Amino acid sequence: MTTVFKLADQVAAFKAKLDLWGQRVNRSNLDMFQTLAGILGETGPEHSFSQLVHVHLSLLLKEFERYFPTTKDPRTGKEWICDPFVNKSGESSMSVQEEDQLLEIANNGGLKTTFETTTLPVFWIKVMAEYPDIATRALKSLLPFPTTYPCEAGFSPVTVTKTKQRNKLHMSITLRVPLSPITPRWNRCKERSSGFSLI
Repeated sequence: MTTVFKLADQVAAFKAKLDLWGQRVNRSNLDMFQTLAGILGETGPEHSFSQLVHVHLSLLLKEFERYFPTTKDPRTGKEWICDPFVNKSGESSMSVQEEDQLLEIANNGGLKTTFETTTLPVFWIKVMAEYPDIATRALKSLLPFPTTYPCEAGFSPVTVTKTKQRNKLHMSITLRVPLSPITPRWNRCKERSSGFSLI
């Protein structure tokens, strides 16, 4: 299951890779780009090309930092969510009840076994019945909608409809098929309509 923490881990790992790759390129080591290293190995390395790759990696890292700033990392101060048994100190903004519930969870051996055998969101959902305050806080941090794909998928059909068929008044009817998770059975629709003739 995708969580915000898992996505933040992947972004942080990619930013670290970009930084490491930039350092390697400065030493004229392009092994992480296998095809490029092979081509340059045949033709001979060019210092200006390595400099160009380094500049590109630096700009890419800067853009990633702009979109995903380290100062706004969603994991900061919420380490207790990832492992409530190791990180016993929670956020400073926790209520007294939440801190008490976190301490009870941290000292519960049965929950530790559950934690080791389930995924993070499933663990906090199971904890919800007994410790609702802290579980709700954890789930709000873990499970905000981590993808914008459905929203982005709607832009294309809206653009087509608005530019080619401006007389469409009800966008919800027009967008029903493109945004539906159900795939239409076009062959069945074609078979049903093929029996009728307009002539």
